[in-house]
Parts: sequence; C-alpha cells; structure tokens
Amino acid sequence: MAQRIRWQMLIAAVSALLIMALLTALALSTTTASQPLTGGVYREALVNGPPQQLIPLLNEPLNDPSGRDLAALLFDGLMRVGPHGTPDYALAQNWQVDPTGTVYTCQLRQDVVWHDGIPFSADDVLFTIQSVQERDFPGDPALTAFWRDVLVERIDDDTLRFTLDAPFAPFFNAARLPILPAHLLSDVPVDQWPVSDFARQPVGTGPFRLIAWDDQSARLEANADYFVQSPFIDQIELLFFDDTQTALLALFDQQTIQAAGYIATNNLAESQLPRPPDMQVSQRPLDGYTVLTFNLESDLLEDQQVRQALAYGLDKDGLIERALQGQAMRLDTPILPGWMVHDPQLAWYAYLPEEAMALLETADMEAPVLPLITDTNPQHLAVARDIANQWGRIGVDVQITELDRDTLRQRLQQRDFVLALHSWARLSADPDIFELWHSSQANDGLNYAGLQDDAIDTALEEGRTRSDSQTRRLHYQQFEQRWIEVVPSIVLYQPIYAFVSSQTIGVPGVDTTDGTVSPLLIGTEDRYRQSYQWFVESSREINPTLP
Repeated sequence: MAQRIRWQMLIAAVSALLIMALLTALALSTTTASQPLTGGVYREALVNGPPQQLIPLLNEPLNDPSGRDLAALLFDGLMRVGPHGTPDYALAQNWQVDPTGTVYTCQLRQDVVWHDGIPFSADDVLFTIQSVQERDFPGDPALTAFWRDVLVERIDDDTLRFTLDAPFAPFFNAARLPILPAHLLSDVPVDQWPVSDFARQPVGTGPFRLIAWDDQSARLEANADYFVQSPFIDQIELLFFDDTQTALLALFDQQTIQAAGYIATNNLAESQLPRPPDMQVSQRPLDGYTVLTFNLESDLLEDQQVRQALAYGLDKDGLIERALQGQAMRLDTPILPGWMVHDPQLAWYAYLPEEAMALLETADMEAPVLPLITDTNPQHLAVARDIANQWGRIGVDVQITELDRDTLRQRLQQRDFVLALHSWARLSADPDIFELWHSSQANDGLNYAGLQDDAIDTALEEGRTRSDSQTRRLHYQQFEQRWIEVVPSIVLYQPIYAFVSSQTIGVPGVDTTDGTVSPLLIGTEDRYRQSYQWFVESSREINPTLP
C-alpha cells in the first residue's frame, strides 16, 4: 500500500514538473500585441506656433507648418502618398490613361461626403482646379502655372477628363492637390478666400473634422464617414508652442500630452531634457537637402578638375558629425534614396585631401580664394565654417558672408555668387527635378548653378515624360552618374525630423521599424498619412508562436 502511494506521489510530482515546463515554454514563446480600440483623445504638441491659414491651397508650408498639419487631417486630393511613398488612390477610384500619355480620365469614389454631409462630386474637382487657374488666385503661383496648361472637363457626376499638352509622368503626384467644396466657396471670389468664413471653419473630406481652434490649440473629431475607414481616435487636440523646449517640457511633464512633432533632431539633442522611459523617438528623413552650389559661370569654378578637387577635399561624414552632431543623413546626389530611383551603387568622391591638392596644382589653382554666401541659419553657419576649415587644409581660402534669407535668395536668383550654401525643401514625392538642374532653367529658373549638359538634359526630359517606372529609374540613374562626373555642386545631407511619442499609443506609419512604410516624409505633415489608424485605446492580444 505504501509503495503504491509513493509511486502515485512520484507520478504527480513528475506531472507537475512537466506542466510547469510546458507553461514556461508557452510563456517564453508567446508575444502580445496592442490591438486598437475605438475611443480616446489624442493630444500632440506642435512646435511652430498657431496656424496662419487653414485653406491648403493658400497655405505657405515653409512659413506655416501648423496650418499644413491641420489641413492634412481635414482635406484629401484625388491622389495621396501611399505607404510605399508612391502615388495611391484617395478621392479618385480609378484612372485611364490614353496611349499618348496626355489624356487622363478619372473615375471618382461614390462613397465620399463632405464634413457637412453634402456628397462629393466632380463639380468640386472642377471648381477647385478652375479656381487655381484664375489670374487672381492668391496661392502659390507655381500651382497656377502648372494647372493653367491642363484642360479639365466634367464628363458626369463621377468622371472627369484631364488633357495635358505633353506627357508628364509626375501627373499623379500633381493630383494630390487638395480638393475644396464648391457648394461652400463657389460664391466667394477667389481673392477673398483668405478672409472668408471658410478660412476660419474649413470643411473637408479628411479623416477628421474641425470643431474649434484658436492661438492656443485646435480640436478635431473623427469623421465617422471617412471613406477609408472610421478613425479609431475619437478626438485630436493639437496644442501650439513657439519653441521645441517648451513643447518637450509639456510632453515630458504633463501626462495628458502623448506626442510632440515634428522636431528637428538637432533641437531634440540640444534640449538636454531627461526623456521619460515610456517615450519613444521615431526619426524620418524629409524631402529636401542642403547643398553647396557652385556658380559654373565663375572663372574660379568653371574647370571641372577644380570642382572635383573640392569634392575630394570634403569629408561629408565628419562634417555631419562635427557641425550637426550626427543629426542628418548624408546625401551624394540630388536624387533622394526614398524616391526609389536612386542607384545605391554609385560612388561619390572619397575623402582624399592629397588627391585634392594634386588636382588643384594640375589646374594651376594656387592658394585660391573662394567667397561663400549663406544665411543666418545656425546649422548652415556651422556647416559653412566646417567646410572652410576642411578646404583650408588643402590650400583653399573660403571667405564666408552671412546674409538674411531674402537677400540670399535674391543673390541666388541673380547668380551673384561663387559658392552658396542653402537648402531645398518640399521637393515632393516624385523624383522630377527638372526645374533644379535642366539647362532651360539655367538663366532665370531654379538651376542656380547654371548647369548646361546635354546628357543630363536628356535624362531629365525622359525621366519626366516616360511613365514606366523601370524606364524612369534608368534615366534618373543615368542622371546621377553624369551629375557625379560633372560635379556642378556638392549635395551634403538630408534633414531628419523626430516624432516623440508615448509608447502607450499606436502611430502606424510613423514608427520607423515598420518595414512596409516608406521612410521618406513628404513634408512634416506627412506623418498623418495613416492617422485614421492611430489609436490611444488598445487591448493586449496573445500571439503564441509554438509550432
């Protein structure tokens, strides 16, 4: 009897150990994931003060990023930037392009309503584009210049036809133009839009609708009828701050604010505020770059050997570490990596100061003096000084002149410079950089370097007229190769911006660990690309991984 009990106790003990081992293995091989729930209020601190203009066609994004942020939540275009950084459908449901590449027929979605409940239709698209085409349009003249050459025809309530003068591959990118409601603005003269009631209380088709706003904050609520999906978040509150330090203090000290965006990474590094352990930082490159532009008409820089020598004499990686504390992404050509046409195999000039000095000697450039102009931006000044120090070691004397931003722009437009350090911003989602580097833009356009090269012209012309993605990639890579050979300028770096947020919320599309999302942001407001999927309320779901 006693022996039988001992065996039973042994079996029970072994069984208990096996169960414990199984539970331990299950615990170690099980993960949990946040599953979004509907509800809650999302609060974000914006660094650039209150918005100045909420009508997106009138907003100046470089001077009014907060206005651009709000507009991104309120409005849609026919197309949008998709998760991979390429054009995707928004208000448009389908496109048909004729064999010539000049006639685009657009079928609109039929499930879209404005925030006031009025159905969206082709009339709204026609009205918006015709308004942009007007002589008195108070927005960006470049919008008017482009759309004035496009014939837009209404076929029926849900169909439009766009006719272009010539094939234009970036047309779908241009079709991201925000659409405005004809029923609210058709009786308002376009030059009166900035002071209209609509400017104070805009109505869009976006994932959120505006409830109220003032100089301190803006409050939005979910658009339950949004055509993609009803947002998870019930309300969004954007709080406006004038500087990074104040915004981060509010984020770190107040439990009610969940995020701050978008913040330049150098400002985040310089803030020296202790970051709470539950805060995460997502970093993304923006669609722009800082460049050292050579005036190719200058006697000092007309020799390609001299320009190559200057390229060999500049350590970009060291410059970024010293002048920018590593808070930028090195760039070697004007083609951004996020555009998906960049050739990563192309090699820029290695840092070889001895080669630089040898080339300068061959070019008979002994102790050259190069004047460099830039603006008063602290980053630009730090970069300019680092360049001067580096080139001083190869025998080049760089003399820096600080100018206000408007004067710098004027000097660039007049080609009144030898070297100019400046930045390009908001280059868009398409790699079409025709206006910056084609010879037709050398005299009075944006080709400040004065670059005139047949091979580069051909690559840029084919890149903007050929719609096939592989063909476009080939032409832009040919552009890159030739651009490196000619060295018309030295592209230095892309800016990186940071989004600081609590780990308790979900921000799909912003987290840089998400490999399905293009890392390139098309303007800082592009962080809201998938805002309808953001959440502040969630549940934990067990995902076992045992076989």
